[in-house]
Amino acid sequence: MNVIFLHGFGEDATVWTEFLQLLPKEHTYFCPDYASLTNVDSIDGYSDWLNQFLSENGITKSVIIGHSMGGYIALAYAEKFPDEILGLGLFHSSAYADSDERKEIRLKTVRVIDQQGTAKFMKGFYPNMFAEAFKEKNADLIEKQIERYAYFPKEALMNAQIAMREREDKTDVLREANYPIMILAGEKDTFVPKSAALEQIALLKSNQSAVLDVAHAGMFENPTESSKIVAAFLANI
Repeated sequence: MNVIFLHGFGEDATVWTEFLQLLPKEHTYFCPDYASLTNVDSIDGYSDWLNQFLSENGITKSVIIGHSMGGYIALAYAEKFPDEILGLGLFHSSAYADSDERKEIRLKTVRVIDQQGTAKFMKGFYPNMFAEAFKEKNADLIEKQIERYAYFPKEALMNAQIAMREREDKTDVLREANYPIMILAGEKDTFVPKSAALEQIALLKSNQSAVLDVAHAGMFENPTESSKIVAAFLANI
């Protein structure tokens, strides 16, 4: 079975590298990387890019699991190409559109990225992915990630923020899907609050979801439990 892992905003496909080692070997995993794209400014545009990636790799049916922004892309793709989806996973992600308050924050973020540049922005932004206790114990890991992501073109980050700001509600995808859906949420997630995750889990026809005691990056904060949840989800498809 082909399984596609989509990374989130402010990171690249390497967030999945070690995590994939914990997953069942019988599947084929793909991690497309769109972190540096500067010619896309809508979630639909990213889903079209994903469609091209899958076509180039000869993939017609797959499970798609998206982290944060990657989940938004997965939802848009699933809405456009429902017959190509074997299963859908939201990994610290949401089918809700941005609130008006969140939209204003996105615009401020675009201005900050434009003014500060990528390296300085990432230094302030990236640590917010993690719970405080994890940050204290893993300062070196977080610093290495920030250094890695400093190369992203600022235009790519600015466009991604606009794309997320303008995305539409996709809860109908959760309600109407005729394939399995998994939502992996974080107890301490400040980007996708637990309450919002539970509301969306309640929309699913079957519950293959879980809430872990992590923030927004379960693949780093608790890879063992996160991988068990994903493996169980894949086993049921």
